[in-house]
Amino acid sequence: VLLTLSIFILMAFSLNLHTGYTGMVNFGIIFFVSIGAITVSILTAPERVFGYDWGIMEATIVAMLLSAAIGWLLAYPTARLRTDYFAIVTISLGEIVRVLLAGEPLLRAGPVASAIGISGYPLPLEDWWFCGSEKSGPDTQWASPDACRDDILLDSTPAHHIGELLNLGEPAPYMMMLMLLSVASVIIVWALLSRLLSSPWGRVLKAIREDEEVAQHHGHDILTHKAASLALGAAIAALAGALWAWKLTGFDASFMSPARSTFLVWAAFIIGGTSNNRGMVVGAFIIVLMEFVFNVLVAAQGSSDLPLHVTADRIDALFEWIITNQWDVATIFAITALVGYITRSERLFDIGFSGAAVFLFAALALGERSINESFFAGAVSADMVYIKLMLIGCLMLFSLKFNSKGLLPEVPIRPSRPDGGE
Repeated sequence: VLLTLSIFILMAFSLNLHTGYTGMVNFGIIFFVSIGAITVSILTAPERVFGYDWGIMEATIVAMLLSAAIGWLLAYPTARLRTDYFAIVTISLGEIVRVLLAGEPLLRAGPVASAIGISGYPLPLEDWWFCGSEKSGPDTQWASPDACRDDILLDSTPAHHIGELLNLGEPAPYMMMLMLLSVASVIIVWALLSRLLSSPWGRVLKAIREDEEVAQHHGHDILTHKAASLALGAAIAALAGALWAWKLTGFDASFMSPARSTFLVWAAFIIGGTSNNRGMVVGAFIIVLMEFVFNVLVAAQGSSDLPLHVTADRIDALFEWIITNQWDVATIFAITALVGYITRSERLFDIGFSGAAVFLFAALALGERSINESFFAGAVSADMVYIKLMLIGCLMLFSLKFNSKGLLPEVPIRPSRPDGGE
């Protein structure tokens, strides 16, 4: 969970820099993330699986620099685009890479040449984690880090030490090592952004966000500052992409699905609070926690022995009632709107009116046939994936309607005056 949380925090940091601080609406954050993931994995994959056999550190640096360069160059052809057109360009770039990853042979690496996707690349510090000071490889006693892990005589490795410390009874899994690496990355990036955004450069970005013409009249080069913001955010997103690739150990175009990436990052951005990196952490935590809980619920639906099985059944029952009794649900929302109108509660009225409108439309326009077409077996059952997306969407709408600045909104920072100033 911490590993996934760290990845989403880094993506939220990148989006916050582009959109929250600079005012460039970026719907294609996954574009820069994919550049990091694809570049690192292909460059580090061994030549025998159609990679380039680079070192992990060198490949990561190249991926971040490449993403930063693309971000910098992207600022120039889009300089005169309005906010909505810039958003269209960025989301289009992400979709282009997703389609290429699904069909372009040059973007494939792995044991099977014809397989779609990238796999077979090494993971950072895996050898050290399981083998310690020893080395693994074809010419050594241990063919791979997994062989070191299974060797009971190797008891002085970091994995064994952490496993003993946590009373796991076995070497600690590699994902714990990757989690520590990702948390360290978040801390470093957060500290760097805090220094930069509290500097004069950060105040220039906010001035550009508020009014480009005023900032330009004060002598600031708008295009250069936008390009720098895009480049830095792109590099951070590429780092998140590299961590994501290492977490997956192999991926294809499905990891770039908007519902699994862009939508969730924007949800964290809106719910947490724009222009505040603390808000990005809170928003990412809420989204990742929901992701974890619903993954457990998906598994619990099929087995009564798993935790939250009763909760999953209750969600199924509630979902079935909502779908099959749309008039009753619309009536409840209408009563809520009436209570809000009588008590002069604008929020209560808005919630009731919106809910009643949605369910009245569903009852009148869709009806019984839509239920029969959607649930072929006859039994109405909740798909937890869609329930999760629906709840996240409702959270976003609720936040935009009643708390548009998010849970932790931007806090104005007054620059410190030199000693002796008034």
